[in-house]
Amino acid sequence: MRDNKKSNDGLKGFILGILTTLIVLGALFLVQNRGYLIHGNMTPTQAGARKKIADIYYSIDKSYLGKIDDDTLTDYMCAGLVQGLGDKYSTYYTQEQYEKIMQSAGGHYSGVGVAISKNNNKEIQIESVFENTPAFKAGIKPGDILLRVNDEDVTKLSVTEVVSRISKIKEGDVVSLTLKRDSASYQTDVTVEEVEAVSVSGKMLPDNTGYIRISEFTGVTSDQFKSAYKKLNEAGMTSLVIDLRSNPGGLVTGVCDTLRQILPKGVIVYTEDKYKNREEQKCDGKNPIDIPLAVLVNKSSASASEIFAGAVKDYGIGTVVGTVTYGKGVVQDTYQLKEGGALKLTVSHYFTPKGNNINGKGISPDVSVDLPENSSEDVQLDKALEVLKGSEEGIIR
Repeated sequence: MRDNKKSNDGLKGFILGILTTLIVLGALFLVQNRGYLIHGNMTPTQAGARKKIADIYYSIDKSYLGKIDDDTLTDYMCAGLVQGLGDKYSTYYTQEQYEKIMQSAGGHYSGVGVAISKNNNKEIQIESVFENTPAFKAGIKPGDILLRVNDEDVTKLSVTEVVSRISKIKEGDVVSLTLKRDSASYQTDVTVEEVEAVSVSGKMLPDNTGYIRISEFTGVTSDQFKSAYKKLNEAGMTSLVIDLRSNPGGLVTGVCDTLRQILPKGVIVYTEDKYKNREEQKCDGKNPIDIPLAVLVNKSSASASEIFAGAVKDYGIGTVVGTVTYGKGVVQDTYQLKEGGALKLTVSHYFTPKGNNINGKGISPDVSVDLPENSSEDVQLDKALEVLKGSEEGIIR
């Protein structure tokens, strides 16, 4: 009898253990899939979505006729997940792409010397051309539309995919680029080189007016601006034009460190994330500019260049001249992934010192001037010089 009782007790314990396990697994399933059960949808990390991915991969592995590259499949799956956000600024980078982007942000990279983006017509547009680079020497200009890389049509590709195509070309190799300017297309051969991104150039114009062109805000822009600004001051500069036309932006740290060299004390820019957490970038005001200033902008002045123009305008330390800017008032953070690659996500809105959110609106210039196509005269620069001359004479125009 004792043996039977022990056997029955063991059987009851075994059955109870199975029931407990089933209850726990059922509870976990309900927790993981509660969104699907309640709302009829599922997140990409829930069991149903994972099973769907596994089913797709199983079918590919079993039936696909061509060669399968698991790493490429994984990269495209990750890229597709991010593209599903519908946000043109959020992107997945492969490890190779990420390394090149970090190199570029630091001021050096292998390439042809252009920055590209999708314009409002979803075309791959040349946003800026860095001076003294292969693209600059080949005559490529901001506003040109990229059509083909070698023999491949890139008009349907994303910016990330186009960057990937060019980044795979080795230094010293020649890449054939087909572009469109206005309504005419043209082809040019460009050699891929290690490019030092010289983002700042300066010169003295007549009447001791300094001119500084900033093509992009990188990790070295602040130092380059400091050098150019110092040289012009030492040469007797009495007024200054800062040209941000077709500047696509860049690093927030780059533009803030540059602005700290000319702004009064106060907030440069502040950001707010989805939880309304606020983060401020400030200036100590030790080196406020004390000469008349004009800042040139156009419709391709975006992101960090809009932070610059917005701060100048809000503090009233200069006159913004040109056309309404692009209107990118959001900030991205980049997260390196443990398994390789990186994720760039839009994480916050930014606001000018006076609290203006310019996303989708842009910054309106103080003095509006269009630059006619194919014009031999830079009427925007001419207007900026006129404004500066009026400021020196105490004339309000």
